[in-house]
Amino acid sequence: MNRFHIELQYVSESVTLLNMAAHQEQYITDYMYQLAARYGMTPDEKAKKVVDLLQEIEDVARAEFSKDMQTLRFYCEMEEDIGKADSFANILLLAGKTYNNDRSVAEHETYLNELSDQEYNAAFYDLVKAYGATTVDDGDDDKNTVTDVMDIIFQMEISDSRKLCLQQLFLHRKEHIKKLIALMLRAEKILKKYEKKLMVFGKELVDYVEGELQGRSLSDFILKEFYGNMSIPTDNRDCEIYLSYLKSAYMGFYLKGDEIESAEHVAVVGVIFSKEMSFRNLLEQRAQLSEDKVMTMLKLLADKSKLQILTATVDEPAYGSQLASMLGLTTATISHHTSALLEQDLLTLDKVDTKIYYRANPVMIRALIQYLQETLLHE
Repeated sequence: MNRFHIELQYVSESVTLLNMAAHQEQYITDYMYQLAARYGMTPDEKAKKVVDLLQEIEDVARAEFSKDMQTLRFYCEMEEDIGKADSFANILLLAGKTYNNDRSVAEHETYLNELSDQEYNAAFYDLVKAYGATTVDDGDDDKNTVTDVMDIIFQMEISDSRKLCLQQLFLHRKEHIKKLIALMLRAEKILKKYEKKLMVFGKELVDYVEGELQGRSLSDFILKEFYGNMSIPTDNRDCEIYLSYLKSAYMGFYLKGDEIESAEHVAVVGVIFSKEMSFRNLLEQRAQLSEDKVMTMLKLLADKSKLQILTATVDEPAYGSQLASMLGLTTATISHHTSALLEQDLLTLDKVDTKIYYRANPVMIRALIQYLQETLLHE
């Protein structure tokens, strides 16, 4: 039912360690404080131990790369959202496509070298399209030319200087990948020293998840508890669960395959979760309207394009490319907007035929309206 992979995924974890080391000091600790405040939780003893160990690893990495910080920041500068922990290095190394693999960094270098230009371009294109988003549409295997990649970079919602930087990284990727792999090998070496300690937390997470689910598949839990309207078959479906160590508060799920009904179910879960910091806390936070959450929602609705997405999906769900065509926006922009709306539960996901569509969430919209009536009109 649930197949757990507690081994460290060294490709993704090494890139994440580089990204964190390139950020301000005490990235791990600051991020965890933010999460605790956001979800109204007091970290338990296990969470404190996880954070302490991860902060120790970050500190070791920061010392290791102290003389390479300028190079590290060139490749691993992150966007403003501290929670994403992704950079251009993830795209250049195709690290976002490789969470569920057991390759070492050296093996990943071989993998990259053996890709054809078309294969690399298609994977690079998909990662650029998904950059900074929490949801990803179907892959675009036919988007595999240099022109396709340049076009999707141009559509990104980042500064022109950042776009130019990514274009240069792409055009001269072999040179830059070689430099990044050298840094990753050093990061991997650090992680290997902590592997046994980290996997102790991994085993504790497995115990928690098995107790929480009580024989239920994690894919069934996510799709029905987080996206109750999704009519995707989950009964008796196996779910491959990969553990995320450095991104310890991460939780993600995706379908791998061409057809929804037959697709492989894959989940990624951070090791911070426990009975005290549980999946239920996430569900409760999504359902509750705090002042901060309402302010975030109102800021989203003040954006004309985001409001248009909600308006366009009230009566009928729409696919990402449909919304782009309807609203005259790029697919990359739609991906960013829908991610922001989904994160605040203003949009839901809906299955139509063999594709997943976006639909405005009337439950949360009504709750927002009611909150405003009670607060502003005392009704």
